[in-house]
Formats: sequence, structure tokens, C-alpha cells
Amino acid sequence: MSNNNFEQLPLVPIDSISKKLNLVVGNKMILIAGRCKAIFDGRIKSTLAEGDRFLMIKKDLSIVLHGPIGVKPLNWQKPLAGPIEFKIADSLLEMITHRTKTKETLIITFTNLANISIWHATDESELEIYGDESDLVKFLVANPDMIEEGFQILRTEYGTDVGPVDIRGMSESGEVIVEVKKRNATPANAHQLKRYIEYFETTEKKSVRGILVAQEFPKKVLAYLEKNNLEAKIIHWKEIFPMIKRPKSAKLEDFFDKKGE
Repeated sequence: MSNNNFEQLPLVPIDSISKKLNLVVGNKMILIAGRCKAIFDGRIKSTLAEGDRFLMIKKDLSIVLHGPIGVKPLNWQKPLAGPIEFKIADSLLEMITHRTKTKETLIITFTNLANISIWHATDESELEIYGDESDLVKFLVANPDMIEEGFQILRTEYGTDVGPVDIRGMSESGEVIVEVKKRNATPANAHQLKRYIEYFETTEKKSVRGILVAQEFPKKVLAYLEKNNLEAKIIHWKEIFPMIKRPKSAKLEDFFDKKGE
């Protein structure tokens, strides 16, 4: 498999592999699967015995070494921590990086190679996360009638001595404080709303209504709100920000041949 962006290298001859990798390191992503061991020598010393691993070297010279299970890397180096060099030692492929500032060296030695690829990867987009509570607040600000008909927004994230009020607004009955939660309401959420009401009554000398927005309200929360003259408003945030179901991912070890073939 090869195209302008992705190239799978032949596993032999080994000398040509190291030369090719040295030419592209820092310009393209390098992906190496195989059996390897690692030695870290610096302020602390560590050794990683031989095992099936996946090495990824990114274009910014960050290094990530993964085992066949788990999301946490077995070893890693920050971007631009030091120069990266490939060489052949005793007919084995080695990756060496040395941090000149801290005098730390990481050596990864491959005793068996399953796959080597280089990838001219590009990614100019930024991660956008939808559906958190700030997004729900923004949606309610843009659609205030979902709180109640005729509701008008005065302020968001209004600072008080007991924390920022999500939404401060006006209704036909007067001023309203709205606490927004995207999940099920908890007693702590209801108590926080009560603290906001007490702040306005004692500090700003205002009588205000309090509304707690959540997708579900347990009975004990509803009882607390009713006892303290506070209101509940059910808004199903999943209908506003629907979740996309994703297929279960295969385990990482499924992509490795345990026999190294």
C-alpha cells in the first residue's frame, strides 16, 4: 500500500530502512510495529524488557511507545525534547534520542519488525466538544422560551460571593436565577441554587425566583426544591445535543500477531 501520503517500507534491507527513516524524521509521521526493548538513562534509569510494541514518532518529534493493551504509553518523550536518530547495531534497528539539556537518553531496539510505515499526515482542524453545560447555557440563551415563555436574558455567568450564576433573567413575575445542569439534578445542585437566592436576598436586597434546569429530578431533589420555594425545569439535553453511538473498538492486541509473523 502506498500513495502520496502513506508509504509502507520493505523490512529489508535493514540499512536502507534506517537511512530512509533518518531522512523523514521530523517531516513525516513514523509508525513502527514489532518486538522491541527500551532503555532510559538520565536522572532516573529504567529498562523495558522485550515485548510486542507500537512506536509512533510524530512530526514534532514527540515519541509514543505503546504495548498491545491499555491507553497509557509504556514510554514517551515530549515534542522537540531532543534529536532523533535511527541506526543499525548488531543487525538490529535502533531509535536513539538524547536530551542535551537534561542529559537523558532513550534507546529503543527492535529485535523483530512487523511493519514500518511513514505517513505525511496533516491535520489543521481543532477538536470541538459539543454538549457540555456551557453549550447548554448558550443554547438556552439563544432559546429563552425553553425556560419559560417570555423569558428575557439579563446576564450569564453573573458573579456572586457564592459562585457564578449560570443565567440571570426576567420573567413576567420578576427577576429569575437559573442554575443549569445537563445531567440528573442532585441535592447539591438544589442547595447551590438556594445559596444564590439567599445571596440576592441578603446582599442585593432582591426577591428573585430560582429555577433548576436538569434532565431528570429525583424525588428527594423535588422535595427539597418545593420546600424552599424553588422550581424544577426538565430539559432533555440529549435531544439538543444527541450522542452518536460508536461501535466497540477492537483491542489493540488484536492488531498484533503474537508470533511476530
